[in-house]
Amino acid sequence: MLDSEIEWGDDLIKLPREQWTLGRLLTEKAERNQDKVYLLFQDQSFTYNQFEEKANQAANALTALGVKKGDKVGVLMLNCPEYLFLWFGICKVGAVMVPFNVEWKGDILSYILEHSDTRGVIVQQDLLPQVEDALGGRKLDFYVIRSVGNGPLHPGTSDLKDFFTGPGTFTSPPIAHTDPFQIMYTSGTTGRSKGVVRSHEYVILRALRALRVFGYTEDDIFYTALPFHHGNAQNLTTLPALLKNAKLALGVRFSASQFWLDIRKHKATTFNYIGAMLPILYKQPPTPDDVNNNVRFIRGAGAPEDIILDFEKRFGLEIVESYGTTEGGSIQNRPGKRKLGSMGWPPYYNEAKVVDDDDNDLPPGKIGEMIIRPTDPEEKWVEYYKDEEASDEKMKDGWFRSGDLALVDEDGFFFFKGRKKDALRRRGENISAQEVEKVIDRHPAVMESAVYGVPSELSEEDVMTAVVLKPGQTLTHEDLITYCEANMARFMVPRYVEFMDALPQTPTLRTEKYKLVERGVTPATWDREKK
Repeated sequence: MLDSEIEWGDDLIKLPREQWTLGRLLTEKAERNQDKVYLLFQDQSFTYNQFEEKANQAANALTALGVKKGDKVGVLMLNCPEYLFLWFGICKVGAVMVPFNVEWKGDILSYILEHSDTRGVIVQQDLLPQVEDALGGRKLDFYVIRSVGNGPLHPGTSDLKDFFTGPGTFTSPPIAHTDPFQIMYTSGTTGRSKGVVRSHEYVILRALRALRVFGYTEDDIFYTALPFHHGNAQNLTTLPALLKNAKLALGVRFSASQFWLDIRKHKATTFNYIGAMLPILYKQPPTPDDVNNNVRFIRGAGAPEDIILDFEKRFGLEIVESYGTTEGGSIQNRPGKRKLGSMGWPPYYNEAKVVDDDDNDLPPGKIGEMIIRPTDPEEKWVEYYKDEEASDEKMKDGWFRSGDLALVDEDGFFFFKGRKKDALRRRGENISAQEVEKVIDRHPAVMESAVYGVPSELSEEDVMTAVVLKPGQTLTHEDLITYCEANMARFMVPRYVEFMDALPQTPTLRTEKYKLVERGVTPATWDREKK
């Protein structure tokens, strides 16, 4: 079935396909739902009308700063209502949001600021030093600060509070449904992070598909504490709630001690999980209130198979494992239909298979790379900003190269079996090993390093590095970690460090990382969590 053959229904979206933009969608939903509550945050609530008004105020304020259609606007903040108002305000202007991970600093932030052509940033006050350090003296056109506390703002900056004092109406310039609204950077494989260009139409379509596949209802209250710089909180929570005329409950960030308090406070009925969230929640001491919640099912990836049934019984819900990428393509179990340990099977809008290194189809039970392609040959999944060669490579012969190893069983269920390329995943974050190595290798005492993933007790992987020092140089584990913490995102900092005399290498001097992975954590390995 193609999406063009589906009657989505006026309850979801009244707009014709050629008018599918996020700004128009919000306006249509505000007109339909008026004073119905859409957004819940701590003790605040915002109706659909109020949300639309705030987005219009943000659009007017951005226009007053000189932001116009096509301009790149960076956003570096923790989750808050203003983040959402800005997101839709930027869309109404026709500009392009570049969401920055709040953990980014140093080289990676410097690269993305330059590569994305970001004109100006909207940044949380305590995170501004990260931006200034990454810019290295280079100036942007504007800086808007979300103030924290009562401290004075830096000279030459604007206060985000002033964004929400102007007119509550806005007239957008002509914006096409195929225009980009965002560049989202992902460290999914090797080398530098790549900017995934995302259009209005595509993210609306992804949200509509989630509603169709998972059966959400207008009575659902979607909760997320996942960061807005990731696609999960955008595509699979914010937009499905908006399209379904439902409610969105928002947390600042994931906290094991706060999580279920928020769920109960907002009476949430569903949430998405990533990485180590479920093992962390599972490790909390059981309480009589564990089952006291309104959640009916949750979806995500990385739930350890051995805790799923007990977790479901303890919290009174259903776990639905799935797989997805920023660029495109999904594998999903469904509520009420699943196979434990699997990612599920392809939904109606894409197909998938497992192949060997020569692209030969592998039979059930054999491990190879999982590749995926859209059912509709006209659908475009991958566009990397300013990198047409990488875009073509990722969609070779029309198939999306996931870089992930999998097998498919006789029933058509896919099972994740690791990563093919030089990348790892820690607690929901994709990490390019090369980006971590690039920072470590700049240390004056280091000759070379290798970064790779080792199994974590919280599912997914922990980051390990093997380091060779320059002759005559000394370096402590602690000093290396302090250096890493100052120069890379927190989630990228290695947990394990092992100093070695030499790295295993091929005759052509390529590091044989598979040998390091097989070697794993040894008695000579230093663990910063046990220091």
